[in-house]
Amino acid sequence: MMALVDLDLLKRHLRVFHDDEDVELGLYLAASEAIVTEYIDREVVATGATPTLPDGIVIAPPITAAILLVAADLYEVREPDPKATGDAVLPRHVRALLAPYRVWRQHTE
Repeated sequence: MMALVDLDLLKRHLRVFHDDEDVELGLYLAASEAIVTEYIDREVVATGATPTLPDGIVIAPPITAAILLVAADLYEVREPDPKATGDAVLPRHVRALLAPYRVWRQHTE
């Protein structure tokens, strides 16, 4: 899968001007992309790519912003919040950015 957000953009967002943490930042970026796409429950592809699923979408600025915010949180807060549960794991402003893109599916058992 092609990265949705460029590592250089994340580094500018974090104001990191060295390469010492590129491996860690790459991991946080990949994790934040997975968190965001799992939350909205849709295939998200990079600009210029074509979705392969019927409800797939090309990345939009609010999704990019959400990925950057989640990655920044992973970078800056190394310990999870013991009180966070369910959707509370994603900050309210991230959920607000993603709300228009989220698919609500009914799962049958």
